[in-house]
Amino acid sequence: MYDSECLLLDSNDHPSSCTQPSNSSISMSIDSSSEHYTRESIMLALKYKPKEYTTVKKTSKALCWSKFGLPAKIIGPGKFEIIKNFASCTSCFQTYSYSSSTTAMSNHKCKCLVSSSENQSKIELIPLVKSNTSTTYSDTTTSDSTNSVNHKTLQKHKRLMTSVISDWVCSNTRPINIVEDIGLKELVEQCIKTSFVCGPVSASSILPCRKTISKEIKETANNCRNKIKDILIKAARERSLTLSPDLWSDGYKKTSYLGCTAHWVDSLWKLNSLELFCLPYRQSNKTGASILKVLEEGLSLFDLVPFMSDIIWVCDGGSNLLKALEKFTVVRCVAHRLNNCLQTIFFQTNASKVKKHILFPDHFHDESEDEDDQDSKNENEQNDDGFDDDGVNDQQKACAKYNFITSNKKSNAVSFIAQLPTDVKRILVTIVQCKELVKYVKKINLNQDLEDRNALVLLQCTIVRWLSLLNCLESVNKSLITLGEIFEEKNLNKGKLDKINVCLLNKLIDFLKPWEYVMKRVQSSKIPSIHIVTPSICIINSSLETKSDDSKQDKGFTYFRQRAKTIIKEKIQYHPIHLMATFLNPKTRKMKHLSVEQREQSIEYIKQEMLLFDGVNGFKLPTTPKDPQLPINHPIKSMSDFYSNAEDNDEGDIDKQAALRSSSHALEIELYTKQGSDKSKSSDESHEEEYNPLSFWKKMHSSYPALSKIAARIFSVPASSTAVEREFSLAGNFITQKRSRLSPDVVNDMVFNHSFKVYQQGPDSTDI
Repeated sequence: MYDSECLLLDSNDHPSSCTQPSNSSISMSIDSSSEHYTRESIMLALKYKPKEYTTVKKTSKALCWSKFGLPAKIIGPGKFEIIKNFASCTSCFQTYSYSSSTTAMSNHKCKCLVSSSENQSKIELIPLVKSNTSTTYSDTTTSDSTNSVNHKTLQKHKRLMTSVISDWVCSNTRPINIVEDIGLKELVEQCIKTSFVCGPVSASSILPCRKTISKEIKETANNCRNKIKDILIKAARERSLTLSPDLWSDGYKKTSYLGCTAHWVDSLWKLNSLELFCLPYRQSNKTGASILKVLEEGLSLFDLVPFMSDIIWVCDGGSNLLKALEKFTVVRCVAHRLNNCLQTIFFQTNASKVKKHILFPDHFHDESEDEDDQDSKNENEQNDDGFDDDGVNDQQKACAKYNFITSNKKSNAVSFIAQLPTDVKRILVTIVQCKELVKYVKKINLNQDLEDRNALVLLQCTIVRWLSLLNCLESVNKSLITLGEIFEEKNLNKGKLDKINVCLLNKLIDFLKPWEYVMKRVQSSKIPSIHIVTPSICIINSSLETKSDDSKQDKGFTYFRQRAKTIIKEKIQYHPIHLMATFLNPKTRKMKHLSVEQREQSIEYIKQEMLLFDGVNGFKLPTTPKDPQLPINHPIKSMSDFYSNAEDNDEGDIDKQAALRSSSHALEIELYTKQGSDKSKSSDESHEEEYNPLSFWKKMHSSYPALSKIAARIFSVPASSTAVEREFSLAGNFITQKRSRLSPDVVNDMVFNHSFKVYQQGPDSTDI
């Protein structure tokens, strides 16, 4: 059909456009211009220039032509210029070189159902290059020649791109791994599309200004808030919404923020989380009343203020936060409380404020004061000379009072530690020696030498970081041998290494391992974590039991085991939600690890929740309707008889309905206790660690209608406030030294937009 240059054909007998009506006449001509095409450029033209390019059907008995056509350029209404030696899929526009053989087309598997993300990822591999197509060569020869030219050209442009990115990284101090950023790849792909559709354009013509970006961020945040608002309100009405608020200050402008993260279980029994806001805190103080005002300001963005009483709140033990939320249901963060227990067990809170040579004079000698301390002391002396006014005198008195209290605490800590047994002191000394080694290694920059030898770098212990004590001890233990080699090569004094008792160090690590396991598990936000609080405390208490094979050298650890038991008992009390979560977890529904009193309390809390849900849902048991009439079996002689007969039956009906409802609740609880086992998961330990109780309630919610509502409410509660801590880490990544002028309101919108995009991608938890 390529013998003539221009043909006027009727679509009933000859090739026609797949986009044209079958009864229309079309004009087709064979491309004889100087413009040349490649398979890739034709495919992109069909995808992104549908007004300029299309496919025309070819009349043929071959089955492959039912889904293939001839690519053509639209030159007018009903007129097309066919591109020689090519055939394109009418669905996915995949293009093949074609002269006579249809093998490639017959083997083609249409990829029109491939996701847009996968299609976009292929664009970066497509060279937008034109090359001559010779009709004298065979199909295979033409394809190989074109691919060879395209590959060389692509490599040339890739080298140019590498050079540009390298200059950008160096001149603008960007991280090298920015090339792995998904957003950068999407930006480049969008630029490729724009360039193909619009031709070469300058960057300034398509890049917006910073004000436009700020407006777009704000508009996107407002639109996303409107999208999620109804979902959050629905969860709040169903009493299955939990919020985790906390306060934070950035590291550059020291601006205070109030952040809040939401958790809820949806109708598909998936646990969702979303950073609602990270609002700038503009109140003059941080009292409970002021915090509540800012909290209501953030909740008003989602119309959640009327539902604050139905929401469960999870926060740390901050007195101002607890005061702000005193009227609502508050569950304290378990991770914070466990960390406080751990610090108290090893005297980290008080001992860190006292110099080591005072606490342990037998192991450390008195060193001269640091230069920083001396300079600070001199500054204080100079400032003291200038205190003249009454206001400053009041400040002096307050400082003196604080110093007096602090001094008393220090002296009490010193006297208490001085009276400890020698074996106990040796354990504390080992901790201090490890900290001193880490400090020394960082001071003389030996961590780089450890990295060069593929050894673990040393990590310092800080009170505010969870599990930092274990991380510090483990890093020292794993790097001791390598450090010894480095010390010998650099002729350094190995005294700090030799002083560390490796045996005690290993036992310390073993002591802390159960804490690490529990702390990591309660910080999970991908699957419910509230139900593992009571088993976790049981695991820790079990690890503290004295072993039958303990040697005499373990006297120090026996002391710390007993001390840990006492501190855990004092500092950790179970909330009713912890007990209910234990019962609603099918694996622990019999609550054998709890006391009899705690089991009874858990069942009682469950019954109370059932009654509350009945009230919210307007639940009524079916009863036979009655026409209220006074009995007429005997005459009424007085008003007292009249009143008595009018009231007695109603009270009886109410009592009967309440009794029936309680009986229904008790029956459901009994059935769940006896038959509520979940055998869908393997008993393998690795599966048990990540068991998701929502999988059970997804399948059995119709069998236990009342309990399932409570389960959705309880399992939306996280065991810790880790999620809001992660929100602050995200905000800290936005507020860097180069972006310290970023508006706090823009930071709030950026945090929410990031979280909403993650939420749209779906929960990354284990499938249920």
